[in-house]
Amino acid sequence: MLTTIRPKEYDMFVGIDVSKKSYSITHMDQNQNKRSIKSPADPEAVYNYFQKRFPDKRLLFIYEAGCTGYGLHDYLTSRSQNCIIVHPASVKQAPKDRVKNDRIDSNKLSEQALGGQLKGIRVPDEIYRKLRHLATTRQSYAQDGRRAKQRIKSLLLFESIRLPQEIESGKHWTKRYRQSLKTISIANEVVRFRLNILLEDLEHAHKRLLLVHRQLRTLCQEESLRKNLQVLRSIPGFGFVVTTYFLSRIGDPAYLRNVRELGSFAGVVPSEHSSGDKIQKGTITHMGDKELRRLLVEAAWIAIRKDKELEQFYNRIKAKNSKNVGAQIAIVAVARKLTARAHKVLKEQKAYIVR
Repeated sequence: MLTTIRPKEYDMFVGIDVSKKSYSITHMDQNQNKRSIKSPADPEAVYNYFQKRFPDKRLLFIYEAGCTGYGLHDYLTSRSQNCIIVHPASVKQAPKDRVKNDRIDSNKLSEQALGGQLKGIRVPDEIYRKLRHLATTRQSYAQDGRRAKQRIKSLLLFESIRLPQEIESGKHWTKRYRQSLKTISIANEVVRFRLNILLEDLEHAHKRLLLVHRQLRTLCQEESLRKNLQVLRSIPGFGFVVTTYFLSRIGDPAYLRNVRELGSFAGVVPSEHSSGDKIQKGTITHMGDKELRRLLVEAAWIAIRKDKELEQFYNRIKAKNSKNVGAQIAIVAVARKLTARAHKVLKEQKAYIVR
């Protein structure tokens, strides 16, 4: 998989600004001779254009990751062309730039590729794309369910609606609790209507969640996923949901370069503003996947109850900070530590043993 650009290996650099209906393309050779063109949003048209005009040139195609996905990349690589996808944030922008359009964006891609300034993302294999689709869909319906519950609780509080004590004192959101909400007498017909709508939203999210969950479990029986999922689940706090979402975001562990990458994916690494002998570290970067970060923090709370080493680590970090933020800082530090353990078990393909 191509992620690093070595400029001397190519004769021409093709920057492509992709959109739904068209591609804006700038191609540049080693002597910085360049030309900008417009093309339909058709990978085959792009391939045919360059094969017709530059059949003997060593080409490198570059475009930014975005809503158009990996279709262009897949087509070009299937035709034995070198293609790299870069993160939009890695494309350098001049502080004084006040003009932005598709041609300028494609020109920046070709220029910075020629200078070796860009680094590509890892395009996931097909099985990991499937896993990502299902894991993301599952989390989406889980979030819909949480929102429906919050809206129902807010409505009940606002209208001072209370269920019988024997039901209120039990566990919320059980089948009995939901059934009581459906049958409770409410004088205001509009409130009753709204509550029914919210209960239907909750029921819909629950059914869809189960459907996606079953499909996810079926996919996880694939040999290429099963072993990685097994070793991850040996880590305290890593249940099925955390494990599948975690693996869906990082892709094939064989491509991991170092342990810091996993922390970066979730944005749980600390920011730093150091100079000379002065080392100053700040809050976490928040740069990675927000949902992955949330799941890792949930896993960390479970892990400190099951792993004495992590519990001691949590208490030590908590004691070093003020009471107001100590617990929050410590649990994020535990989450970062979990990413290091995940890296180790994935690379060694050995289950984690709690000591």
